[in-house]
Amino acid sequence: MEVSCTLPSQTPGYHFDVHLTGTWQGLSALSPHQNPHAAAADHALTVARSITTARQLSEVTAVETSINSRLGQPADLAHAPVRLLQAHVHLTADPHHAAEADRLLREQHQAEQHARNEQRRLQRAHDLREALLGDPSLALAYWFLDHPETIGTATVQRVEQLIASAASYAPQTTWVQVAQLLQEFVRELSNDARQHLITGMAHIFDRHGHHDRARQLRAVAEDMSVPPDRGSTGARETH
Repeated sequence: MEVSCTLPSQTPGYHFDVHLTGTWQGLSALSPHQNPHAAAADHALTVARSITTARQLSEVTAVETSINSRLGQPADLAHAPVRLLQAHVHLTADPHHAAEADRLLREQHQAEQHARNEQRRLQRAHDLREALLGDPSLALAYWFLDHPETIGTATVQRVEQLIASAASYAPQTTWVQVAQLLQEFVRELSNDARQHLITGMAHIFDRHGHHDRARQLRAVAEDMSVPPDRGSTGARETH
């Protein structure tokens, strides 16, 4: 028995090259099999295929060993009066195809990891939104998580004041206090830190459907990124 063919790998479109050899024996039966050679070869290739479809091309040596360990002992076929005495496969794979298949597998894993990270990020944003609806003071606390270098004694005191004012919620006065505290806080930030804070507030506006206000905030952040005019370019120094 001798057959040459290809068998699929774990990566669709990439195949192992297989050379199968072996021996078989016909068993006595009322209805003898008319093509015992094909029955024995089909059984051996089915065993080999069950292994190759779960492995990468770059594992060719290990895959070949695994297949031959299964085909190295006699086996009676379930649906034909044929006994496969032994079989052996020689497996090869194109090195360039193996490298491409490994690259595709890495990209697939990276995409899956990115999707998981994105799902966690969205869940975090959702949880933050729900928390902010219940306690607006968390907005600054969340910002501090990304910018711990801005925290000082004065900053902590202002956050404590903000938390206290938000906790004693009064519709007529609380948001005025919050606005005042935010104004005092922002006044001491660097220009870059202000831009980051404004951009973060724009994201919150977007999540609540206030896209026009979000665009206005982003426009403010963009204006802040433009260096101030250092004076009239028309007034030149003369000697």
